[in-house]
Amino acid sequence: MELLIIVTLVMSFFLIELLFYKKLLLKRVEYTLSFSKTEAFEGDDMFVDEMIYNRKPMAMPWIKADIHASKYLEFADASSTIIDERRLVTSGFMLRGYQKTKRRWYMKCTRRGVFEIDNATVTCGDLLGLVSESQAVPINTTLTVYPGILNISEMFFSSKDLMGEAIVRRFILDDPFIVKGTREYVPGDAVNKINWKATAKHNTLMVKDNDFTSKIGITALLNIQSDYNEFNFVKNREVIEFGIKAISTILSRGLSEGMPLRFGSNGFIKEDSKNMIFTKQGSGQEHFMELLGILAKLVLKNIRNFEIYLERIEEEIRDTQVFIVTAYFNQEMVDIARRISRRGNTVKFLVLNTDDKKTILPKDMEVFFMRREL
Repeated sequence: MELLIIVTLVMSFFLIELLFYKKLLLKRVEYTLSFSKTEAFEGDDMFVDEMIYNRKPMAMPWIKADIHASKYLEFADASSTIIDERRLVTSGFMLRGYQKTKRRWYMKCTRRGVFEIDNATVTCGDLLGLVSESQAVPINTTLTVYPGILNISEMFFSSKDLMGEAIVRRFILDDPFIVKGTREYVPGDAVNKINWKATAKHNTLMVKDNDFTSKIGITALLNIQSDYNEFNFVKNREVIEFGIKAISTILSRGLSEGMPLRFGSNGFIKEDSKNMIFTKQGSGQEHFMELLGILAKLVLKNIRNFEIYLERIEEEIRDTQVFIVTAYFNQEMVDIARRISRRGNTVKFLVLNTDDKKTILPKDMEVFFMRREL
């Protein structure tokens, strides 16, 4: 008889707990997640702040939160699973009644992009593990990661820089303050530009002739295709990601020299998936950050072949330094580049695939190749 009573009481306890927890398990439970900042650069370290609040007197024996993020956001000391491009980060809690818990994750941004965390899945259970309930909690937080900056002078060499077995290392972007020579003085020239040594030599007033690049801008063009026969999504993503960082570096150097900047690509951004990119020319930090924002949003997919893209924009490019960053290199590109250079531009190629040297190198423009050891 006593055994029957004990069994009945135990079963009653399980039944009450089952009904009680099933009804109140996720009631009055708050969960939030936020980035410590909304903008970062590739390689930056930052934090993700997680908060869960049990707003009822009943204790929560265990709570699990699954964060759905990109695999390019690395959470330190986290239990995570990577599936394709997604990372599932799991955290566990145990809360008393009316208890609030906060947790800060250390996170590293390993690749440029716009990363959204739309929701997290919160799962609660009873003490005996008989009942569990899950619920998707909206997060709606966004992080923009801008592409990193490279030491381009260490990563590329020009075909014109080869001297025997040695490679002359210099930056790809011309220094606008390098004096390319001297010329005769004309009324209106500043006195501080007079070259007294050249004046004595030529017996006439001579002034320093600065390179024209101090007065013009930079147009950085990215071929989003990693191969000539690529008509849709990028196959070799790492090569193009490297190219995006090269573009970012060129624009950054141009900003530091006070040059007007412009960016173009045969790719697109998610908000405007039907149009290729060719921005207006602009100067200053604000315009530079707008261009970095476009680089962060670039979808690795092309709209048209790069040669067709170049033909469409060539007449709009005037009086600027043009940097064409591309994974492959062919005669058609060179022909179009020559036409662009006749409009008062200088054109340089940055070729990302070091094996692609089938085209005869043009003598009238520089072609830079990525170093093989990279």
